[in-house]
Amino acid sequence: MIRPLAFAALLAPLLASAPAGSRALAQDSIETFGGAWETDWGETWAFQSEDGAAYEGYYLSDNGRFVLEFTDHVFEGYWAEDMSDVECPTPLMGSYYWGKLQLANSDQYPGFKMVWGYCDGPLDRVWNFAERLPDGL
Repeated sequence: MIRPLAFAALLAPLLASAPAGSRALAQDSIETFGGAWETDWGETWAFQSEDGAAYEGYYLSDNGRFVLEFTDHVFEGYWAEDMSDVECPTPLMGSYYWGKLQLANSDQYPGFKMVWGYCDGPLDRVWNFAERLPDGL
């Protein structure tokens, strides 16, 4: 099994540098992704499945939600919202506004990034998970 940092190296060219002043814990890894985070899209919550092979989560922007499964050495999945900039031709997760996701962590970035795109298009955008919040759930 390839460890999470191995696939992060493969995604490194796609990932931008960390925001200045990021206060995420340096020991964060994909194994500790679950919980509450401050992100580009506001507060986001992620919950790991019992077997550790998947995450489900949500964020407040446009009733956003996502699912990620461990596939071929990387967590990948989909996000969906009630509204976004691009309407997809077919629905997924109960919405016509969705896209693909991949989760990565990096030894150069003290947190997480998800690369994402609209519908079935390329993963050409970055969603920064910058700071772990008190879970408060």
